[in-house]
This record gives sequence, C-alpha cells and structure tokens, in this order.
Amino acid sequence: MFQLFKVRAFGEYISDTFTFIKLQGKNYFKNYLKHAFVALLLLMVSMALISTFYYRVIVTSIGYNGSETYDNSFVTDNAVFLIIGIVVCFLVSLYLGLLNYTYPVYYLRLVGENPNKMPELKSIRTLVKNDLGRLLAFGFLSFIIFGLTAVITFSIAIVLSFVIIGFFILILLIPTFITWYSLTLYFYLNKNQSFFTAYKNALNTFFNNFWTIIGASFCMLIIVYVLSTAVTIIPYIITMVTMVMGTQGIDGGDIDSSNISILMIVIIIIYCISILVSMLLNHLLLIQSGLIYYSEREKIEQNTIRQSIDEIGKYE
Repeated sequence: MFQLFKVRAFGEYISDTFTFIKLQGKNYFKNYLKHAFVALLLLMVSMALISTFYYRVIVTSIGYNGSETYDNSFVTDNAVFLIIGIVVCFLVSLYLGLLNYTYPVYYLRLVGENPNKMPELKSIRTLVKNDLGRLLAFGFLSFIIFGLTAVITFSIAIVLSFVIIGFFILILLIPTFITWYSLTLYFYLNKNQSFFTAYKNALNTFFNNFWTIIGASFCMLIIVYVLSTAVTIIPYIITMVTMVMGTQGIDGGDIDSSNISILMIVIIIIYCISILVSMLLNHLLLIQSGLIYYSEREKIEQNTIRQSIDEIGKYE
C-alpha cells in the first residue's frame, strides 16, 4: 500500500516517487498505454511521415549540385502527406500533452480514495469523461495564461542571462513551470476550483515551500533528462554516422538505395521509440508533482491523523 497523504521532506519527494513506481508502476503505465494507445499510434505514424521527408529530402540531398534537390519528385508527389503528418502531429501532441498531465491527477486521486485497490482504466476514463468540458477549458486558458507568463519570465531571464543571476534563473524556470502547471491542474480537478483560483493556490503552495519543492523538482528533472538522453543519444549517433556515410557515397557516385532505405526505416523506428520512452519518463516528474500536492494538503487537512482516529474508533 502506498501512503499518498504524507508530509514529505526534500529527499522523500524523490524516493517516494520511485517507491510509487515500484508499487504502482506496472498498473500505472499499463493503463496509461491503453488509454493513450490510439493517440500514441497516430503520433508515431505522423512522426514517421515527417522523418521520412526529412531524411529523403535533406539528408540525401547533401552533395548534389543544381537547383533541384535529390528527391524533388518525392516532395512534389507526397506534399499532401507531409501536410497531413504535420497537422496530425500538432493536434495529437496537444492532446497527449493534456493527457500526460491529467492522467496522474486522476490516478493518484483513485489511489488516495482507496489505497488498497489498484486503479482501473474504466474508473479513470469515467473521471475524464465527466471532466471533459472543464479539461478543454483548462487547456485553452492555460495555453494563454501560462503561455504569456512563460514568455514574460523567460524573456526577463534571457535579458538577465548577460549577468550571472540570469543563468541560474533560466535553469530554475523549467522545473518551476512544470510543477506550477501540474499543481494548478491538481487544484482545478481535485478541488473543483476555477482556473484562476487553482492558478493562485498552486502558486501559493509553490512559494510556501519554495526551496524544497524547486530542489526536488530540479533533481527529478535532471534524472529524467539523463535517462531520456541515454535513450535519444543512440538514434542521434546513428543519424550522424548515416549522414556522413551518405555524403561520402554521394560524392563517390555510388549509392546503394536499398541500404539507405533500410537505414532510414531503422532510424525512424528508433526515434519513435525514443520519443515514447521520453514521454513515459516525464511521468516521474508529474507523479512527483502529485506527491507535492498531497504533501501540502496533508499539512493543512491532516488526513492521516483523522484516518488513524477513525480506525481506533472502529475497535472501541
């Protein structure tokens, strides 16, 4: 059983996140992949289309002379598919972005309501269906409000980056916005608050325990970044080597199109897998944001103490 309502210190935010993964990870990611399967499939297909154009047009055109690229006919014949791929990739990315933030909110809510039972996909989908209108409103408002806030704060940080303090501000802004956004969603959905009330409460919660929260969020962001880089560096190296080999082949006038096609397919598959893995790893940060939310609630509501008193009362 995972104890959700618990006052946590700096190290416990990190350790309890991995404890949660150990106890709930299999069920958590299984239900997530079932819930997001169609969207992830569409994202992979659209990314494959875009990557195909990138490789065929950009990479294989290196070393060619003249005004036309190596695969100019490929672009002309398949431009519609490229446009469709870009549009689908954009829309699906927006959907997955909102899903990635909302899924841990609902999952942790179900864990909090019944710690002894593994949350089921049916229950999560019911919650999403009931809140669909509010989720769309949240997505629209957060795009505007958080977008404007991000533009202003990052612009100030970039200007200040010419002095030492600006560099550190830039480093802290990324975990700050991720945690702030996630906490806003927790207040918005779990407390049924308006967007601006949740926005304000999330900000107050963040600054009430600023250094502990920002420290834990920053450390988890580093962990996620290192793990994601370890996955994505492999296709990057393969792409660079392939580009060099492709350029040498073009200069020599000897191109094996079958080998190029096979390499292209392998690279696209590896990139799609790396994107999926990176997306899943980001849930570590989102789950930790949930632990921050429930930890701050425990300080105020003292749910664990009340539950203990209720349990004692049952046996008297």
